[in-house]
Amino acid sequence: MVFKNQSAKTFSRIAQALKVSKQDERPLAHIVQVVREHFRAEDCSLYEFRKVTLTLVATDKQDRSLEKVELPADQEQMQLVVRSKEALFAKETASVPLVYQEKVVGVLTLQRNQLNGFELPERQFLEFIALQLAGAIQSLTIAERAKRQIKEDQDPLIIRGIPVSSGFGIGPALFLNSGIISGVSEPDLSPHSTKNEWGNLQVALHKTLEELSHLAKKVENKFSKDESNIFESHRTILSDDDFLKKLEGEIEMGKSALEAVGHVLQEYVQQFEAMKNQHFEETAVDLEDLKQKILGNLLGIESCQEKEDWAGILVAKSLGPSDTIRLDASKLLGIITMTGGPTSHAAILARSLGIPAVMGAVGIMEKINPGTLLIVDGDKGKVIANPTPSILHDYELFGEERVAKMVDLSTIAYEPALTLDGHPIHLEANASFASNVKKLRYFGAEGIGLFRTEFLFLKGKELPNESEQFDLYSQMIRDAGGLPITFRILDAGGDKPIEALPMEKEENPFLGNRSIRLTLSHPHILKTQLRALLRASTFGSIRLLIPMISGMEEVDAIKEILEIVKQELSHENIRYDPQIPFGMMIEVPSAVPLVSSLIQHADFLSIGTNDLTQYTLAVDRNNEGVASFFEPLHPAVLSFISQIASAGLKAKKPVGICGEMASEPLIIPLLVGLGITNLSMIPSCILEAKKVIRQLNYKEAQKMAREALQVSRIGEVKEILARFNGRGIPYSKIRPSLIEKGE
Repeated sequence: MVFKNQSAKTFSRIAQALKVSKQDERPLAHIVQVVREHFRAEDCSLYEFRKVTLTLVATDKQDRSLEKVELPADQEQMQLVVRSKEALFAKETASVPLVYQEKVVGVLTLQRNQLNGFELPERQFLEFIALQLAGAIQSLTIAERAKRQIKEDQDPLIIRGIPVSSGFGIGPALFLNSGIISGVSEPDLSPHSTKNEWGNLQVALHKTLEELSHLAKKVENKFSKDESNIFESHRTILSDDDFLKKLEGEIEMGKSALEAVGHVLQEYVQQFEAMKNQHFEETAVDLEDLKQKILGNLLGIESCQEKEDWAGILVAKSLGPSDTIRLDASKLLGIITMTGGPTSHAAILARSLGIPAVMGAVGIMEKINPGTLLIVDGDKGKVIANPTPSILHDYELFGEERVAKMVDLSTIAYEPALTLDGHPIHLEANASFASNVKKLRYFGAEGIGLFRTEFLFLKGKELPNESEQFDLYSQMIRDAGGLPITFRILDAGGDKPIEALPMEKEENPFLGNRSIRLTLSHPHILKTQLRALLRASTFGSIRLLIPMISGMEEVDAIKEILEIVKQELSHENIRYDPQIPFGMMIEVPSAVPLVSSLIQHADFLSIGTNDLTQYTLAVDRNNEGVASFFEPLHPAVLSFISQIASAGLKAKKPVGICGEMASEPLIIPLLVGLGITNLSMIPSCILEAKKVIRQLNYKEAQKMAREALQVSRIGEVKEILARFNGRGIPYSKIRPSLIEKGE
């Protein structure tokens, strides 16, 4: 679909409606009016969907009150739209879902008296508008709900961290594996208050028993009886006479109910941990969770995690990829961790899911309680607890500005990524989930430059079999609608352990049995994945990408297994594409001097700048203590990128970058000037990257890149970039340093 002039003007008007809105105006009302006028319709309305109710939040009719009107979501047409997440078009009506992070947050409806219905370009344009409005609905409604939670007698608290995923989220704090909550005063206990403590504890235990019973039934209905047994075992502990006597004894010795629960259950935890057995270690973790339930009930804190409709800001000490993969993104408004950095896999997943995130927020779990109203600012790297109404309003306007910017950029979604002097750059998307694929065209993506297959392996306690992998890959290829998909072969180990594949503990897992080393040491896993991918290749265009190549021996081993798989499929009369492009990831320094030889055995190269930077500079990218040393603009890293790009140019083969620096607007001119032909990034960054490229002169970018290669200090590289971009930005503020903690 190519936007006509009228469509582009409509988007400009929508963006303007958001930009000029004031505190007492309704930008969404302006937007539906613009949409109605564009489609020459009699009626255009926007509904927010929450729980089972559709609530009117904006309509085009100026003489009609905007007082909220609720419609049941079980109306036939609305129910179908919400359930299917697909637009429904009839002769005179259109109902389009607004989907944000895979959850329907609203419905845009249109009605006009034209019997010929909505033509295909109109349908595509309306769906495109809905895609952009989904973010607006989310931003503008969460701030409104938050205003009702403000406690006027509390001062805001600002906690600094590292910005890792842009945007902002507003909601209550949801603790993950939290410790005993600090800041709770412990009263001096007299004999009389000791009796009260025991009474309060009995009430809390009774409430916890009821919650566990509810959870057990819920899990049994959703999964199985076996899965619910853990909650029944927790109930058994709480009803055990010895356990109750220990608690009562602790309180009689003068301890508070909080101290008693913490002390007794900690003894249980230590006993299980000392058994040095995986099953008992997992039991210890379960008991920690039980402790938090009791403590929460003692403190009168409502357990947001137990609610059917909970939504809020996840707060945790740390998050591994396997933790993140199990999160329900549709219910998360933000993520905050005390550890981690911008290139950790949890951060990459947060960006992939479009969830605002701040990491390295040291001490946050000791400074706030579960349920505290938070703003997480993923652009500035700060968290605001107990925000004032004026702060909330500032973020409300900020949300409108973000959506306006996205809408403005949408006008170039279907334009080519060509420099002013006609040099093409291919812009593709990074993806970790199959659900990311369907609407990539709306972001201007020309394909998927990196699909991380490892997250399919992180989901369960068993390895996915060939059939399961084939079903996922083939469905993705169909959903891509002709766009090519680059599937990265399983890249696990390091900070991405696979539960279904027991691995020995390593002193330094990043230098251990990870990535291609891991798959080559388990060839049956590699063969199964290759069989599934080759079988799926008949459904569309795919490419194979091998991670962490360090030398020719790995290439030889992979190609030998690939050839065996091809022969097996041919022998079984199973169809596959014999000409699938074969690519290598260059992310280990040893591969750079060999790149001229490696590229002779590949159809394309992809530079993983996150790991290449980590290994080149000897910096653990997950260690916030050395975050200042993780610098993608280090002259050594740029020299490696230049060598790889030059090898690709000489061999007339594409060289791309799929690391985080590919999405940085201030760095893109440098990468283009170095000779990079493909950039792959999270979908939400593609349009801004395309705008940068379309305003760029290729020859000038080449000249600037040559200058950058001549200097020996990071600061000098950043000064060159700042001058080239002409924005007067001090080099210390160029975002790719990825370590800013201030404004």
